[in-house]
Amino acid sequence: NRIAMYVKEETAQYGKEYEDIRKEVIEKFKEEDSPKIIIVTDMLLTGFDAPILQTMYLDKPLKEHKLLQAIARTNRPYKDVKEAGLILDYIGILKEFKRAFEIYSKEEINGALFSIEEIRKDFVRLMNQILDIFKEVPKNQYDCKTLLKAMEILTSNEEKSKAFIEDYKHMTKIFELLGPDTIKAELFSEYQWISAIYTYYTRLVLRSQPKDNRYLEQYFKKTIKYIHKTTELEEIQKSLPIIEFDEDYFRRLEQHVKNKEEKAANIVFTLNRFVLVDKFKNPVSESLSEKVQRLLYLWKEKTKDYEKIYREGVKVIKEFIQLSQRQKELKLSTLDYSLLLVLEDKFWGDAELIEDIRELSISLNELLFAGWISQPTTQKEVEKTVRLFIRRYLKRHSLGIDGLNILSDKLMDRVKAYAKED
Repeated sequence: NRIAMYVKEETAQYGKEYEDIRKEVIEKFKEEDSPKIIIVTDMLLTGFDAPILQTMYLDKPLKEHKLLQAIARTNRPYKDVKEAGLILDYIGILKEFKRAFEIYSKEEINGALFSIEEIRKDFVRLMNQILDIFKEVPKNQYDCKTLLKAMEILTSNEEKSKAFIEDYKHMTKIFELLGPDTIKAELFSEYQWISAIYTYYTRLVLRSQPKDNRYLEQYFKKTIKYIHKTTELEEIQKSLPIIEFDEDYFRRLEQHVKNKEEKAANIVFTLNRFVLVDKFKNPVSESLSEKVQRLLYLWKEKTKDYEKIYREGVKVIKEFIQLSQRQKELKLSTLDYSLLLVLEDKFWGDAELIEDIRELSISLNELLFAGWISQPTTQKEVEKTVRLFIRRYLKRHSLGIDGLNILSDKLMDRVKAYAKED
């Protein structure tokens, strides 16, 4: 008996008790690549809690709560890559399963058990829902023009893009559960094409890739083997790398992306990700948000001028890089730089603004502390300090009272957004 031999060897070599060996095997199964299969009975069958477990091969008669406990081991959701488990019933235990559920109400057991036929129908339903989103796009084509058309549909309608992401993730999990089912072969080309659109969307628009390939490779083996390893999807990943947004962005863009349309799209969605998404976290992003919004409007036009989008996008990115570099050179904090950008937008060309901001910074630092924004008295002191500071521009730039009020509000918005509270 190999198990008995293993116990004997472990005990002799490490002086471990049986209980210690059992715990070690369980932990290895949960956390490591080996063992991939573990045979359990009695206590472990009903008390072995491992969300990583995907499939249970059931060949032992079980009843009532023991049966429910056993099959529940495969149904633990896991890291957003597993939402259900697969039970292979070798002894016809389904009747016992139904009897076990008789002690519960219908509402409590709803959705606890699905047949492969139901899962197959769900797969087809999700497939049709996604295909309906792209009904205006030529099917099963992988060229740049076709994929960009799909991107236009997704980026012009937030509800469609959200539905697409959710449905595709759900469909991928079902694809794994279906095993060798013939429906997968029947809809293979459609699934492959939709996967190409998903890959293109995540890389171009979301600018993201899987955070933990180890779990994806473990739970989505079939999708990776039969879909992502195909020539079409490998070509997308090769020709559309996720380019890091830094001072070297343009060189890498020119090196890796040859198509004019894809270059323009890459710039638009790079700016969307790093300017619009972060505009309330970064004063540079906030100062450029209107320009990026205009770029997105150009992108959403039916007749696109890709050359214009690319040209205007290059200007914005260069400005972003220059403004970010300037903050480092001036050695200003995020708050101070945000205030400077507001003043420069109003009084461009005033050489004294930088020193003005350094002066204001000293005054504000004496007032700001963790939780200051929740203290009405401190807020009033900060507002008073800002208004007194701005009064110097009444004469210097003929600001006027209305202008003072508007500028005061803008500066206070920046103080509230960027002043550290901890």
